[in-house]
Amino acid sequence: MTSPETNRKAGRRAAQILAVFAEQESVTAEEISARTGIPSSAVYRHLTAFVEIGLVHQGRTRGRYCAGSLTVQLAENYRREVLSQGGVRLRLRRLATDTDELAAFLIARDNDVLCIEAAEGTRVIRCSFSPGLSKPLTFGASAQALLAHLPADRVERAAAAHGLSTAQVEKLEVDLRRVRDQGFAISVGQVDPGVWGVSVPVLGRKHDLVGVVSTMAPDFRVRARRESLITLTHAAAQDISRLEAYA
Repeated sequence: MTSPETNRKAGRRAAQILAVFAEQESVTAEEISARTGIPSSAVYRHLTAFVEIGLVHQGRTRGRYCAGSLTVQLAENYRREVLSQGGVRLRLRRLATDTDELAAFLIARDNDVLCIEAAEGTRVIRCSFSPGLSKPLTFGASAQALLAHLPADRVERAAAAHGLSTAQVEKLEVDLRRVRDQGFAISVGQVDPGVWGVSVPVLGRKHDLVGVVSTMAPDFRVRARRESLITLTHAAAQDISRLEAYA
């Protein structure tokens, strides 16, 4: 009979292993062991169980593993149920229709910006954000709208994790003060060349940061309607904040 502490330890190890698959497209058991400090033998035992139930898939390359088919359903359930039971998705679609551009809902995950949901307008845009993809939590409108409402130690940790220089950290601090003062963040080409973005924070019932709503468009399409895009994105963020406050 196992003790409660043994069960807790096993649970923590399972969570650590699964978290690696959220950050890497594919990994070996040895790589997981190196990242987590969990012995390879224990990693293999967990992977065997995860493969059996579909949480993890054994890749085509021998010895490599990736996220399994069950994680797709988990992600869909998260988007449908946690994000105000579909309200976020519907509001993003409305924003995409109003702007005719890409609308997205993003959160801070560890030291990255993770796209949770997105809706496209009729105009095509190529950018790095689609559901499930992440970018460093440093520069760019989405990252800075998140960082501006996170504790100082979290900002420092993200800067250190991505190797920002002293000059870059100082610039980031100035940018974040401006974002807090004006209530939104704007960037051009900081994540994708030629892409303009505006991001507005979404706050929960205790005024805690839930995520950000972002509108993204090619810079050449923005110049004549910049203020309109900011206003529409701000309205969407406020609506989603109200959904979260009463969730």
